[in-house]
Amino acid sequence: MAEPRLGARRALPFWGLIALAAALLGEPASGVGDSLTAARPTGNRTVVEARDYPWSAIGKVNVAVSQRGHCTGALIGERLVVTAAHCLFFRATGRWVPPQYVHFVAGWQRDEYVAHSRAARYKVAPGFDGVRWSDPLNLPHDWALIVLEKPIGRETGYLGWRALAPDAETARMMEEEAFSLAGYPRDRAHAISLDAECRLVQFLRIKQDLPLLLGHRCAIIGGDSGAPIARRTQDGLEVVALNSAADLQLPTGERINSAVPLATFADEIAALLADTDPAGTGTPSAQGRAGRMPAR
Repeated sequence: MAEPRLGARRALPFWGLIALAAALLGEPASGVGDSLTAARPTGNRTVVEARDYPWSAIGKVNVAVSQRGHCTGALIGERLVVTAAHCLFFRATGRWVPPQYVHFVAGWQRDEYVAHSRAARYKVAPGFDGVRWSDPLNLPHDWALIVLEKPIGRETGYLGWRALAPDAETARMMEEEAFSLAGYPRDRAHAISLDAECRLVQFLRIKQDLPLLLGHRCAIIGGDSGAPIARRTQDGLEVVALNSAADLQLPTGERINSAVPLATFADEIAALLADTDPAGTGTPSAQGRAGRMPAR
């Protein structure tokens, strides 16, 4: 079945240009964070059409109190967006951004978009320290769930998601399959671009009492924080992890990009889906669920 097109995008009104041009303080200003988010070419990524599903379910996470960058997020329910926790922390004040200043713009492409909503509320990992976000010990907690005011996922569609277990089946999947990462990198901030040959390498244990990270070799740059890493299935894209940081140094001296597996906060996802989208694709489960194409 051909993927649907969502028709003409909306042009951004004047008020939106002001509010949405103010983006996240998504990248650290100095110190160790610079190496974690260092710019690198993304020439092996392909620009995709943002109004086409599944890309219409991916968008920019913008904050109307900052003008220093942006992050990427993805709808996994009619009102639920997954992104990175550091995208919602305003380091200039040392505080979390109030939800009313958080905007999600789905299918943003060259000053047009498919749908937009402000956040009603959001939840971040209890263990995340916004001041020390780039500390490797902080990275396993770098996740956030944004509940939107409006159910724009009906219009854009939303992606499926899955909790990957660190077992033999997942190891085989990671060895044999290519994953995808789609986001808004700083060098192409006005269009969604895709690395369709993204490789998940290994689970990483930074410290024994911390959740696992996923090491990956996707092509990333600033702006890709919170970008979904997804598996292609018969039912469409299935998000398995969120991009967090680049160039995490391993004990061997090797550097690798890091992502937070959705398995880390699967219970929180299931609970919020049950609360905000109970009539979605199947009963919300801590193992995942399928996505949904846009309503025609």
